[in-house]
Amino acid sequence: MVTPLGGNNLTVQMYESYPSDGDTWTVSFVNSAGTTGTYTVYAVCTPVTDAG
Repeated sequence: MVTPLGGNNLTVQMYESYPSDGDTWTVSFVNSAGTTGTYTVYAVCTPVTDAG
């Protein structure tokens, strides 16, 4: 997650991250400091392989 403050000055706390559809990932967070800005979340997907 990239924050407007950068570095380790995170002003948000993520509380869920999950695949919500076949090609969609959902992330929810709370901004307890009330800082305004744009937050960008990246999901890196890899194919699942059969271990058997």
